Amino acid sequence: MKFPAFLLACLSLVVSTHSRAGGEENMASACATLEFMAKIVTLNALLPADHDDPAELEQMQTWLRELNRRACQPAILTGFTRGNSYYESGQLISSDLYYQPWRFPNGQLLFAAPGFDTPIYYPNGQLMASHWMHGDQALFWPNGNLATEHFRRFEVTWFYPDGHNIITYEAGRKGARWFYPFPRFDGLIGQEEISKDWGEEDEDFTFLNFTASGELFTTRERIRRSLVFDDIDLLDVPGVLLLITRLYQQQDSAKEFTPADVNITGAPF
Repeated sequence: MKFPAFLLACLSLVVSTHSRAGGEENMASACATLEFMAKIVTLNALLPADHDDPAELEQMQTWLRELNRRACQPAILTGFTRGNSYYESGQLISSDLYYQPWRFPNGQLLFAAPGFDTPIYYPNGQLMASHWMHGDQALFWPNGNLATEHFRRFEVTWFYPDGHNIITYEAGRKGARWFYPFPRFDGLIGQEEISKDWGEEDEDFTFLNFTASGELFTTRERIRRSLVFDDIDLLDVPGVLLLITRLYQQQDSAKEFTPADVNITGAPF
């Protein structure tokens, strides 16, 4: 009789360990998703469309930071904190961070379950993606404008938050053309290029310079060090675009997220 009992104990341990591992994977996926959303919202705040509300975008960034701090930043997640996570206001974050819905401080749903193929929502209630875990899906900015028709797909078009200006026609391809969100300085049709060979080491890109009086002039600089990307890096269009804004010393809250770099290896998986 002892032998079957021993087998049952072992089976119980295996099931428990598998469940814990699956939950931890869900948690990692959720936090990577949160990081990616922070990049998107930060970019929308840095490059707002004509009808965007800057105050709303700033509030969304605050809520994202608070959710990140409370759910994703703790060094360890205990059984109690996993099922009893709240904001200072008393609003519930989740009744189970591994398997149950997550909510923002305003009560808005982020997703129905971490690590599962569910719709993803911004803090303002706008849909970010309908089928987040699948990839190759349409992705939207917080203002509802289309960002891309095929998230995590190579050689597709990405749009700026205004929904019209093009970031690139060939996401995920080293040496593709990337554009600034304004017309060409020479007066010809089209947008000013960041580079026609973006991500290629030792190729050129257009750098924007400003005099003390605010006058703009451009120089041609060499792509090197942190500006050299491979194809996988260049799938993360928001992350790469944020790095470009940091060339101009723009402040952004996405740096506060972990790992807050230019990769989406974990969002989603």
